[in-house]
Amino acid sequence: MQAELKMKKAIILSSVGGILLATTAGVALAGMGEGRHGPGHRGAHGPEKMFERLDLNKDGEITKEEVENARAQRFSASDTDQDGYISADEMQAQMAARIAERQQAMFERKDKDKDGRLSPEEMAGGRKGDHHERMFKHLDTNEDGKITRAEADAARERMRERHGRHGDNE
Repeated sequence: MQAELKMKKAIILSSVGGILLATTAGVALAGMGEGRHGPGHRGAHGPEKMFERLDLNKDGEITKEEVENARAQRFSASDTDQDGYISADEMQAQMAARIAERQQAMFERKDKDKDGRLSPEEMAGGRKGDHHERMFKHLDTNEDGKITRAEADAARERMRERHGRHGDNE
């Protein structure tokens, strides 16, 4: 009886996970070519990579079956002891591995001269130039070389309006 309840719980959780994955995939695919990374973002976690991960048979189309199979594969890879459940330790290990992959990809992207080290220029640079300089220019609306509290508050309010947030705790 208890094993049957555990199995039903696992099926329900898997179904919910599948729905979430399908929803996430749909949102990501609908937004391909948009967002802060620009058209056709090719980063390790961009829309193109997501499409590649979900298109398991590489036919250029994603079926519901492929979405379910990708979910099952991710679950199985996370369930390292193969007991049918993901423990907190297994989830933590999986997340740590994803973080390490992202850090490595970022390092490789920034290491323009491929010498295995990041110079101050490589750390500061990016595809769109120096982020801090652009941010400073954006905040310094009167272009006096200083950011006042009023300018910072105004920038925060503009961001909230853009993202539809009006409360302090959102």
